[in-house]
Amino acid sequence: MNFEFSEYQKDLFTRYAEIGQQAAANAQQHDADGSFDRATWDRMSREGLWRIPVPRALGGLGGSWTDCAAAMEGVASTAEDLGFLVTMLGHVGSLRIILEEGSPEQKARWLETIMQGHVGVTAMTEASGGSDLARMSVSALPTEDGLRLHGEKVHITNAPIASHGMIAGRIPSLGEKRDITLFFVDLDADGIRLGATEDNLGIRTSPTANIAFDGARIDPINIIGEPGDGLRILYRIISFERALYGIMASGLIENMLEKSMQRVESRQAFRRPLADYQYVQGRMSDMKIASVVCRLMTYAGLEKLAANTDDASIVCSVGKFLAGEKLLEAAEHLVQLHGHLGFMNNHLSRQLRDAVGMRIAGGTSDIQRINIFNQMRHQHHLNANAAPVHMAAAE
Repeated sequence: MNFEFSEYQKDLFTRYAEIGQQAAANAQQHDADGSFDRATWDRMSREGLWRIPVPRALGGLGGSWTDCAAAMEGVASTAEDLGFLVTMLGHVGSLRIILEEGSPEQKARWLETIMQGHVGVTAMTEASGGSDLARMSVSALPTEDGLRLHGEKVHITNAPIASHGMIAGRIPSLGEKRDITLFFVDLDADGIRLGATEDNLGIRTSPTANIAFDGARIDPINIIGEPGDGLRILYRIISFERALYGIMASGLIENMLEKSMQRVESRQAFRRPLADYQYVQGRMSDMKIASVVCRLMTYAGLEKLAANTDDASIVCSVGKFLAGEKLLEAAEHLVQLHGHLGFMNNHLSRQLRDAVGMRIAGGTSDIQRINIFNQMRHQHHLNANAAPVHMAAAE
């Protein structure tokens, strides 16, 4: 596997890292207000980040998803704002689902607005649970004039600022176990109601809210893929988003490292720089190890998804797990190395608050462990069932 950037990818990284600096300058105020950095978002969209993986024939730049990840990593390396990055993640999910699974009519309706930066959502979580897709209750029910969507999604990233997005639900008339279907809807449509913006501990710059469906009309254009084929599409989209958490964590940790290095080189204890003490060196080296591992896991996951390998999903889940755990560890080191300054309500402690959310967003660390084990178990059963066939062939 080769995770070195091409010259084009290096240019993308550098260009969008400069935009990330604008997000960093605004982050503290947006965190205090619980608001979204629309100015930086609009600038980033005008610069064409969302056009990178889209074919030129569809108005894009003709690049790859790895090219897009390189640009997103550039933003992550300077933004110092996990909320802004999480909003990017929710939006890129909408982009990928329309680009890869959308019909020509769906592309014509939504792709250009997504590329322009009209924010999208990826809505799965319900009050009954987040990652337990089998318990989803949002459903499209038949009426005299077609399907109508009912139910509620909760804690949805980007909901207060989004224009459209993917809603995971059911068409119960298809029959149990084959009714999960993905819908793509405009959030200003009749029968769709947004709840109040939530007041969260961290990741406050990426607003969340509930989305209620009170008989919203579902036409054929609102159904992604074939009715009942939602799980196949959803697992692929989820794996892609999980893979990207690694570059988010890596970029944020690299920023923490730079601030920490400045601190430990300039601050003295017992007439020696803090950097001379082994316990400090241990914290700093742990942060660097975390950054390197998280970054490599992203590109390993993207490569395996592109090749459609059997272990692609498990690698993406491992990457999401490590991103959540290692970002939180790094943020704790950041605060500890700054002492009381890190404990004050400022840009340092904000990153610790945000990092707690990384272990929850996109499937908790505990859920990632379950995903990893279930995939291991599935592969074990496949191998066990295949063993007699191999032995017979050898005979």
